[in-house]
Amino acid sequence: MNYNIKSFKRHIFNIFLFFLPLLEYRCKFNVLSTIKTSYHFTQSSDQRPIVAPVRSTATFVQTPITHTSAIRGSQISAIRGSGNPCNPSPCGPNTRDGECPEDYQCQNLKCVRVCTPGACGLYADCDARSHRSVCVCPTGYGGDPNSRCTRNLPEVRAPPDLPVDPCIPNPCGSNADCRERGDRAVCSCPIGYEGNPLTNCIKGECVGHEDCPRHLACQSLRCIDPCVGVCGSGAECTVRNHQPVCSCPRNHIGDPFTNCRKITEYDVCNPTPCGQNTNCKAKYERDGGLRAVCSCIDNYIGSPLTGCRPECVRDTDCLPSQLQYVEANGDSDLRNNASLCRNPCVDGCGEGSYCDVRNHRAVCTCPEHFLGDPHSRCYTECTAHEDCPEFQACNLFKCINPCEGACGTGADCKVENHTPICSCPRGYTGDPFVSCRAFTLDDLCRDNPCGSNAECHPGKDRSGNDRPVCTCPRGYIGNPLISCRKGECEAHETCPDHQACYGYLCQSPCVTETGSVCGENADCKVKNHTPVCSCPRGYNGNPLEECRISPSARIAGRSHRKQ
Repeated sequence: MNYNIKSFKRHIFNIFLFFLPLLEYRCKFNVLSTIKTSYHFTQSSDQRPIVAPVRSTATFVQTPITHTSAIRGSQISAIRGSGNPCNPSPCGPNTRDGECPEDYQCQNLKCVRVCTPGACGLYADCDARSHRSVCVCPTGYGGDPNSRCTRNLPEVRAPPDLPVDPCIPNPCGSNADCRERGDRAVCSCPIGYEGNPLTNCIKGECVGHEDCPRHLACQSLRCIDPCVGVCGSGAECTVRNHQPVCSCPRNHIGDPFTNCRKITEYDVCNPTPCGQNTNCKAKYERDGGLRAVCSCIDNYIGSPLTGCRPECVRDTDCLPSQLQYVEANGDSDLRNNASLCRNPCVDGCGEGSYCDVRNHRAVCTCPEHFLGDPHSRCYTECTAHEDCPEFQACNLFKCINPCEGACGTGADCKVENHTPICSCPRGYTGDPFVSCRAFTLDDLCRDNPCGSNAECHPGKDRSGNDRPVCTCPRGYIGNPLISCRKGECEAHETCPDHQACYGYLCQSPCVTETGSVCGENADCKVKNHTPVCSCPRGYNGNPLEECRISPSARIAGRSHRKQ
């Protein structure tokens, strides 16, 4: 029976109208849904089945479709009578995956296993799920399970950095102090020491005056003579409690801080130490010194040290009991009511004594504070400091306490060799000649004892005593007791890429004072100021601890030696 395209389309349309009421049923294999827009036709003389593409939801299956006369009217009536056109199925078996077991799928009208050799990649596990092979890498493996799984290498984590004290072991020189500054060790010589803290700090002779003998003073850690260049020309300098004391020597006068000169006869009596109406004469002592000798002028009486008065001015100036003395033509006559009263004290008492007339007799006495025999000589208590005890000084011919009014408020005063020595008590400071006040920590750095550009902070020494502490400020390096200079850097970014900033200096981060930052046999390269450790070729291991030669490299070395 011959078919053409027009008659075939009409026949298909009639079949569509026949099955239209049954479209509400679903069948496992819908014939209409499998017919696509492309068709393949043959001549009626060709008895081969017409093949049409049929697609299921899972696989591509070729299903033979016979001539339209393959589905006869009796079969259609049977299908229509059952109500389900797909039951029984007009299609062949194994046309869908659902007709196969869970771990099988339909391929070429056959149920085949989904997990077959080669279904997944090398070393991968195959799991059948819903007729599909699911490839996964086993535990401990990674990669693409459809191509190859590789063993995961255990993650090597460097142990957490432990806090490191850069001063242990001590990188500084002998006797030097080590302090941590920005994870770096900073060396400095302690107070009382000098030198290079990186090599050796040498203890100075002293830190304070109390460390020196009493006749020396502490300056720049050395005990020196404090009298050098302090006193004036011709002056004497003595050291009292580490302080220079200037004075003019005996028989010299002047300002001991500028100039002292030898005393002259004119100096002894100018200004005069004698009283009014007296004569002053310089007299040489046995030791060559000069002293003033006072006497009343002619016709005057009294004490030459306090003042002399006229013997008489009028007649009534003489008592009737006194003898009056008259000078006439060079002769002396005694008569009553003469112009001069003869004083029985004239030549009646010793030098420097008081003479009083009582009952026409001379009564001789020494003035207050004077010593000696009034009938021979009265002399002053002192004319120089040496005439007084060591704890006193000579002032206005009297031995007095030189500390009275000599020192400032709150100061202590001691007399040594007739000289007052003023000093502030322990725990006090200030000018002992003006005022002393309680010592405070701010006084440690008031007169900055540190080097140039260094900072001073109150601190304590190893004995717990308050001491100034010198440090270089941030960004500076050097010995704070001598000088601090600005460092090369303050951050890594200010150094070249192959260096890093440590202790304000650009240095290689791969090397420290103790050696390489990497493990044994490891290589160190600097990237962006940071050390990167790695094992060289032929070695493996943790480059932060140790790199060991790999077994393969060792075997290769043996093979090479055998050859």
